[in-house]
Amino acid sequence: MVSAGVEQNEEDVLKCMEAAGLSAAKLQFIVELQPRYGSFWEKDVVQNSDAFLKDNFRIERSAFNILVGILPNLRKKESNFRLAIPLEKRIAISLYCLGSSADYRTIANLFGVSKAIVCRILMEFCREVTAVLAGEYLPAEFLTQEKITETVKGFEDMGFPQCFGEMDGCHIEVQPRCEDAVDYRNYKGWYSTVLFALVDYRYRFTYINVGCPGRAHDSKIFL
Repeated sequence: MVSAGVEQNEEDVLKCMEAAGLSAAKLQFIVELQPRYGSFWEKDVVQNSDAFLKDNFRIERSAFNILVGILPNLRKKESNFRLAIPLEKRIAISLYCLGSSADYRTIANLFGVSKAIVCRILMEFCREVTAVLAGEYLPAEFLTQEKITETVKGFEDMGFPQCFGEMDGCHIEVQPRCEDAVDYRNYKGWYSTVLFALVDYRYRFTYINVGCPGRAHDSKIFL
């Protein structure tokens, strides 16, 4: 059985059908039996103001449109079995993931897709943004092979082999708005925003992130 929430290459789908002895009509029937609900993007965002979009996606509509224009490679082809998730919705899902501490299950239900698709869309978005914008916003010497070798060698000389950096964070107490409180409640039981940093073997900062909700795990901040 092929889940309606899991995108697959059409050729792979056809091979699975053949192996399972399924016809195209039978597979279409199976897919239609598994509807997804969630109209946040199609209704709520469309019917509300630009301020609503910025409040939920942490970005102005003009900036959102710029992302749509420079990330066309994220657009997927439609298959015989289902419509592809639109480019704009893919970007919206990614921005919501990055700007919220909500888990994949919550975001999947909100946008009417599967958890697996939320994860895949986010990874593809991050890779594409890096590929498109790194040359413009990251210095040429950022994470070159020489830099990586130097840093790993520096930690090895200190007694920490195969190490690229040391990271840690701290929670800064805040008073969030009532509607955002659940995102800012940390594992210690109070409301905070996270200051997160990575340093190299000479204690130089190589990565800094400030402002993530206190509920966010370190691994998600350092995504």
